[in-house]
Formats: sequence, structure tokens, C-alpha cells
Amino acid sequence: MMKDDKYIIEFYNEIKNKLDGEYKIILEPGRKIKEDWIEYDKVKWEIEDSMIDLVQKLIKENTLSLEEKILKLYEFICLNYIYDVNVLYFFKKDLSDPNNIKYIAVDWYGRIVGNQWIENRKKHNRRICYEFARFYAKAINELITPDDKVEAFMLGDRENLHYVVGLSGEEYSVILDLDDFNNIKDLTRLKLGLSIKGIRILRDKDNKFKKVLDSFNKNRPEELPEIVEAKDKFEGKDNIKYFRKVLEILNSYNLDSQGFFEYMRAIIESEGIEIEKIWKEVKGVEEKRYVRCLIFNFDSKDYLLDSLDKTLKVIDKENLDINTFVFRPEENYYSYYGG
Repeated sequence: MMKDDKYIIEFYNEIKNKLDGEYKIILEPGRKIKEDWIEYDKVKWEIEDSMIDLVQKLIKENTLSLEEKILKLYEFICLNYIYDVNVLYFFKKDLSDPNNIKYIAVDWYGRIVGNQWIENRKKHNRRICYEFARFYAKAINELITPDDKVEAFMLGDRENLHYVVGLSGEEYSVILDLDDFNNIKDLTRLKLGLSIKGIRILRDKDNKFKKVLDSFNKNRPEELPEIVEAKDKFEGKDNIKYFRKVLEILNSYNLDSQGFFEYMRAIIESEGIEIEKIWKEVKGVEEKRYVRCLIFNFDSKDYLLDSLDKTLKVIDKENLDINTFVFRPEENYYSYYGG
């Protein structure tokens, strides 16, 4: 695969001009670029075992363009993996400056890990953004031939809160973000047959990448027709019936708990209702794991959206089981080095 430092430098200049905040680019160990915005990963990049056959098949496939192959990988990850929301439980809230409250991610959850973590991750399909970006970038680079003047790498914010794949080359530069935890992730959207929302094209002089993306999205709706119908029927008339209908629709797709949570949260907040996040412990598993749930008040009643059970019910907020639910988790409830 051809590597040209100028594409990485050009990409960094583009994001400085087009994105808010401060960013860094993460590369595989062994590269020679020395800039304060370059970071070298402490873990060797490997393609996930589940993707090896697909990557080998795509390497031999001559009827697809590189861009189409990149979207094939994107789709495979979205359909076969889920976001490991457990990582967010360990984020530390830094209140040292009341005017600039920050969240701090722990390094040992998926970012700086050892062999035992890597082996344990092979037993399930839960991953965090750093892991997705690491193995997706590696897989893309395996598809790139000497004639393809482009390279994939990792892009992260300086606070270590989120990581994506950056793609930069002669013809275009693109950000590939399949697990934006501020929105309904493409990890969830594609499982529902919806369009891709997490790809941002920064530069594409001949619309080469845009045409492939538009083709992928062509027959995919932005919203489930059943939910559009439920909204027309219940929204503004009986919001609780609306929420319960959406819940019923999502349950028919057998979404994971995090996908269920983020979709329901978006629906509830779209009605102007304030939510409070709460964590529920997953019982009966080897290591301590938590999922996000939420509480909201409507018509003088408190409701719990339970992402684990995938239910919506009226509750007495003050009498929730403190051995199951956690309102304000802090880092270091216990040491976690499992995976």
C-alpha cells in the first residue's frame, strides 16, 4: 500500500478549518511523521477475525471500486457489531472548573490494552469507538493497492472521547464515523435498514465518494415507515402511546440495548421532554457490566425506559433498587481489566 505523508498533512489542515475543537491523528507504530498532532498507537493494528474472510474476498473482487469496498466493510461492521456502552460508565466527570466541566475517558478500556483484553474481546461483538476505528482503518488499508493514492488512519479528539476513521488521498478526504454516541449510530441505523448518516465528505472534487455513498443510500429511508406512521397517529395527542408504539416497533427488530436506548432517547427528546440518564447493572454475567437507561417525567408521572428489558413503565423514582440502578456512576467503582 502506498503511504504518502502529504495526504495526512492535508487532511489535518482540512479538519482544522472545518471542525470545531482540537484533534489528533493516530497512526500504526513505525511511521516517521513527527508533529504534535500525530500520536502513535500503542497496540498493533489487526483485522478482526470475523472480517478476515470478507477482506480477502474484497481484495480479489475486481468488479467493485475501492469506495464500494470501503462501504462493504462499513456495512459489515454495522450489521455484526454493537457499541460497548459499558465504557461510558467509567467516564470520569471533572468538576474542577465549574465553567468548563469535562468528561475524561479511561485509557485501559479498549485503547491501551494487553493480550488478555484482546483475547477476551474475541468472545463477543461489543466494541468501543477506538477499537472500531483501529480495525476498520487496518481493513481499508489492506484493500488499497499501489495505484490507489489514498490512506486510512484514525482521527480522535484531544480529550480521547471519540475516535473515527479518516480517509485522505489524491481525490477525496472523508470521515467515517459509524458510532457517533451523540446521535443514533449507523451501528443502529443500518441494522434497521436505514440510510448511512455517519460519513462526512470533506473534499471530493469529482464526487467520486459521494456517488458511491448516494448509491448505497438510494433505496434506504431516513426513518422507519412504521415510526413515521406512529408519529402521525399519536404525536401531540398521546405521547405515551406514541413512545410505546415506537418501543414495540424497535423490539420487532431485536436491537441491542444501546441501540434501543439511543433511538428511544431521540424520540423522547424530540418531544421536548427532559431525560435523566441512569445505569442498570447487567446481572448474571462474568464481569460487571452496565447499560444506559433513562427516566423522564410526563403528566406528573415518572417513567423508566429500561434498555435491558426494553420496557417503558411508571415508577416510584425514590424506591428504585439501589443494587441494580446507579444514578451518578464515577470512575473506579472497581478495577476493570477484563474485556
